[in-house]
Amino acid sequence: ITLSRQLVKHLRGIFRRMLPRSPSQADQIVELVGGNDGLRVRWQNRIGAAEYHRPGAIHQETLAITLEALSACEGNRADEHVTLETHDNGVVLRWEDRSIPRSVIAESQPALTDFPALPPEWLANPPRLLAALGETMKIAPNDSSRNALNCVRLRPAGGSIAATDSRQLLIASGFAFPGDSDVLIPRTTLFSARELPTDLPVEVGLTADFSVFRIGPWTIWLPLDKQGRFPRVEDIIPATASAKTRVCLSDADREFLLDVIPRLPEGTDQEGRVTLDLNGSVSLLAKGDDSSPVTQVVLRNSRREGDEVRLNTDRQFLVRAAQLGFRGLEIHSPESPLVCRDEHRVYLWAALTETPSLSAGADAVRIESPLHNTHSHRPTRHIPPPHRSRDNQERTTTRMSHNRIAATLAGAPPPPVNGSSQPIAEPNEPAEQSTSFATVIQEAEAVKTSLRDAHAQVSRLIAALKRHRRQSKLVQSTLASLKQLQSLDA
Repeated sequence: ITLSRQLVKHLRGIFRRMLPRSPSQADQIVELVGGNDGLRVRWQNRIGAAEYHRPGAIHQETLAITLEALSACEGNRADEHVTLETHDNGVVLRWEDRSIPRSVIAESQPALTDFPALPPEWLANPPRLLAALGETMKIAPNDSSRNALNCVRLRPAGGSIAATDSRQLLIASGFAFPGDSDVLIPRTTLFSARELPTDLPVEVGLTADFSVFRIGPWTIWLPLDKQGRFPRVEDIIPATASAKTRVCLSDADREFLLDVIPRLPEGTDQEGRVTLDLNGSVSLLAKGDDSSPVTQVVLRNSRREGDEVRLNTDRQFLVRAAQLGFRGLEIHSPESPLVCRDEHRVYLWAALTETPSLSAGADAVRIESPLHNTHSHRPTRHIPPPHRSRDNQERTTTRMSHNRIAATLAGAPPPPVNGSSQPIAEPNEPAEQSTSFATVIQEAEAVKTSLRDAHAQVSRLIAALKRHRRQSKLVQSTLASLKQLQSLDA
C-alpha cells in the first residue's frame, strides 16, 4: 500500500482532532484497506469514526498499525511517498526524506471490528455547512451535564444547527438533514480542521447510532446522544420588529474591534466586562484598576438607530460576533439578550448587570477608528468631543437587568429610555451640514489662493535662476577669450 507523506500528515490531523485530549495516541489503531474500490484509511474510537477514501483499484490487503507509527513518516510534500508492506515482525514503512531513504518496522495491530456502516441515503448541502458546524461546535462547552449543552442539535424541520452554553446561542439554518426528529451529536473540533476541503458539498446521512457527514474523500461518523435533552432555545429569540436600538457596524470598524478589544484594559474583578455606550456616537468603554482612566473606543464608521442606551456586556461575545462577520446588533429590552442576525444565522448573548455601566469623563483615553468614506451611503456622522457635560454623562442611567439565555423572554415592550421611546434625531442636522460645507468651501478657496500665490513665486524664482545661469555662462566664455588673447601676446 502506497500513499503520500502529505496525506499521512492530513490523516494524522483529522484523526487527532477526534481523540480525547488526555490519552496518548500510542494505542490508537489506523487500518488501511486496499481493494477494487481503492484505498480506505480508517480510524475509530468511542468518540466516533473517520475514513479517507482514495478511488482506484489496488491489490487487496489489510494493514493495521498505531497512529503514532504512521505519524512517524508524515511530511509536507505530495511527491514523496510511503510504502507499507507486511513483514515477519510486523509492518515495514519505507519512504524518502528529501532523497534520503528511511524505514521503520511497526508492530502489526488487530483489524478494526464493528466499523460503522454507511447510511442508506444522503442529503446534499452547500459547502457553508462545514463552517456552520465548526462555529456551532465552538459555542458548545467541552463538558456539561445540564441539558446536553455539550452537544450540537441538528433539526430536520427547517434544517438548522443550534448550540448554546447558557450564556450565548448560535443557530444556523438553511440546510437539509435526514430523519423526522432532532438529533444531538457531541462537540468536536473536527469540522474546523484545515485538512477538510471547504469548497465541496457536504452530504449528511443518518443511521440508527450515527450522524454521518461526507466531504469529498472524507467520511465522518459521530454518535447520537439519545439520552440528552436540549433546551428549547427558539423560545428566547426576540422578534426583529421589537428591537428598540440597532447598531449598524461597518466592515472597517469590525476589523478594528478585532484588533482593539483584546488589548483593552480589564480590572481583576470585571470578568471581561466592557460598556457599550450608544449615547450619541457608537463607542466601547473599558477600565482597568480603580486608579486608571476609562478608555473610550469610538467607532466612527458605525451608527446607532433608535433609542440611546448604555449597557455592560462580555467582551468575548462582542469578539465572537465580529469574528462571525455580523454587521448589525439589536437591543430589545433590559430583559432580552443582545442579538445579531443575518440571512441564515442568529447569534445572541446575555447582558451583564451586576455592576454599573462606565461613562466617559473628561480624562478618558479616547481611541477612534480610522475614518472610511465608503462604509455606507449615509454621510459621516459628527463625533462629539472627548469632554462631555455632566448632564450628557448621566443621560442614560437605566440598568440592564441580569439576563440568562435559559430565562424566558419577557413579552412586554421595554420601558422608554431617557423618558422617550422615539428614535433619536440624527447628530448631523441639515443646517449643521450646510454650515460645515460652507466652512469647507471657504477653506478650499483659501488653499486655492495660497497655491496660486505659491505658483507665481516659484515661477519668478525659476526665471531668476535661468537669468543667473545665462550670466554665469557669459562670464565663463569671456574669461576663456581673455586667456586665449594672453597666450597670443606671449
